[in-house]
Amino acid sequence: MPEVDVYGTVQPHTLIRQHLDYNHWYDRQRLVLKEIHNCQYITCMNPTAGSFSVNPRLQRHFSVFAVHFPSAEALATIFTSILSAHFLQGGFSYGVSRSVGTLIQAAICLHQKISQNFLPTAIRFHYIFNLRDLSNIFQGILFALPDCVRYPIDLVHLWLHESSRVYSDKLMEEKDVELFNKILLDTGKRYFEGIDESIFIHQPLVYCHFAHGVGEPRYHQASDWEKLQKTLTDALEHYNELHAVMNLVLFEEAMQHVCRISRILEAPHGNALLVGVGGSGKQSLCRLAAFLSTLEVFQITLRKGYGIHDLRSDIAALYIKVGVKNIGTVFLHTDAQIPDERFLVLINDMLASGDIPDLFSEEEVDMIVTSIRMELRGLGLMDNRDNCWAFFIERIRRQLKVVLCFSPVGFTLRTRARKFPALVNCTAIDWFHSWPQLALQSVSTTFIEKIPDLEFISYAHTSVNEVSVKYQQNEKHFNYTTPKSFLEFMKLYGNLLGTKRRELTQKMERLENGLQKLQTTASQVEDLKAKLAVQEVELWQRNTDTEALISKIGQQTDKLNQERAVADAEEQRVGTIQAEVTTQQQQSEKDLAKAEPALQAANAALNTLNRLNLTELRTFPNPPSHSD
Repeated sequence: MPEVDVYGTVQPHTLIRQHLDYNHWYDRQRLVLKEIHNCQYITCMNPTAGSFSVNPRLQRHFSVFAVHFPSAEALATIFTSILSAHFLQGGFSYGVSRSVGTLIQAAICLHQKISQNFLPTAIRFHYIFNLRDLSNIFQGILFALPDCVRYPIDLVHLWLHESSRVYSDKLMEEKDVELFNKILLDTGKRYFEGIDESIFIHQPLVYCHFAHGVGEPRYHQASDWEKLQKTLTDALEHYNELHAVMNLVLFEEAMQHVCRISRILEAPHGNALLVGVGGSGKQSLCRLAAFLSTLEVFQITLRKGYGIHDLRSDIAALYIKVGVKNIGTVFLHTDAQIPDERFLVLINDMLASGDIPDLFSEEEVDMIVTSIRMELRGLGLMDNRDNCWAFFIERIRRQLKVVLCFSPVGFTLRTRARKFPALVNCTAIDWFHSWPQLALQSVSTTFIEKIPDLEFISYAHTSVNEVSVKYQQNEKHFNYTTPKSFLEFMKLYGNLLGTKRRELTQKMERLENGLQKLQTTASQVEDLKAKLAVQEVELWQRNTDTEALISKIGQQTDKLNQERAVADAEEQRVGTIQAEVTTQQQQSEKDLAKAEPALQAANAALNTLNRLNLTELRTFPNPPSHSD
């Protein structure tokens, strides 16, 4: 029941008592009384969950009947009828059908032992095992087809797996899981033959709907871890091609959680509560499991001022998408997306009944009814308003999977579970334990290249966890080392390692370049020495030739000097002659100047001659004496 408030009352009970006493409620909006008549109440409660007492002023209106837990005979009759009909209609072998009675006795015995050994406490508030858990075991068995359960031992393996999923997955400590495995093994040995520890060691006791591949949705046992890892890796690669990339490391525990979440999502009315510290991979593994089940994922986007009305609008749109369009969807919600505790009121209603009061207006309800009315007619159902709305809500409960990702740190989860019981009662719990050292090593080798002594990193993280437990016991203080902190540490270490490697690589390249240049220089020096030796020989020869040439030039220079002396003497002689010639030339010019008039007179006289004079002269036997 809801939590008792600080005044010692339970508000929903007070409202019910007010109506039972006075037949009215107050309308807080219009401030008037609402008279409500002809209404009868039928209530039920679990005295072992939530508050343990009812206000006498409310209880006096009811006739109380105590309903005990069904006896073993009644349970055997109920589940024998269910399983026998399923095996008969499904065409299972005779040996499998004959094992139903023994299987149900073992399941009831195991349930009784679990209820006796794992009692609820203030910390283990969710250790409540009731008929719902027993029903979930057989619900998982109903997933199986004849090709999965061919022999009675296959049915036993399936029962062991389903029992582990229902009981073990909600256990919060490793020692509780070990105790459960011991109880399960002892019960199996008591009722069946051929059951020993090897069933948990030599083969993966994991059943999933993708054991034979994503395209073949059959509930079957995974043959080996390698094949299962390949299937999940291929699915992850396909998911990354269509959505935002998820860098997941699919170690053994991660694959187990994917199979567990997928099993919950495939179940009718399957809702999950994933409990683990931050960084455990709850959201990422849920998205991968939803992808394997061909379900879309919806998650609210917080923004400034996001309140209860915004959440109502988002849920209303999600309801129309799922209920009218019949699109299977996972509503993924984390505790970080609960800024207001009133958010959990809506989520609690979604889990408990699927019908959230006043989520839609009357016009919207009429639109929804009109949208699905033809579908009801096609199914041969009455298409009145009540049937259409009930069909709409039932489809939402089947197609809308609520997955809550909460952290166990502190008292928040415990308080919320007490205030909103559907968070625990209407969900299948999958408790994420601390990652083992092998898983940490797998993550390390994925994020960082394989280097020697890498195992120390995971060992150091595991050692810190162990010391933190002792620190909490001695000092009463918590030191949380989550997988997220390990991933951040790995990221920091990877960045530092990459930076140092780049620096060392640059230094090595610089050193190698220097050595290469030294080698090149030494080779060039040897070549130059060889060339120098050849050039020295050539130089010596050239020096010899040059000296001979210089000697020859010296001799020629002496000869040239002698010839130059002769030339100088000749030049002096020529200069003397030239001076004499110049003097004679000047004298001749003077004489010419004096003879110039006579020349001109002679020329003038010649100009007076004509042809007749020449003819006459030609007749003379001798020229005249004055013409010479």
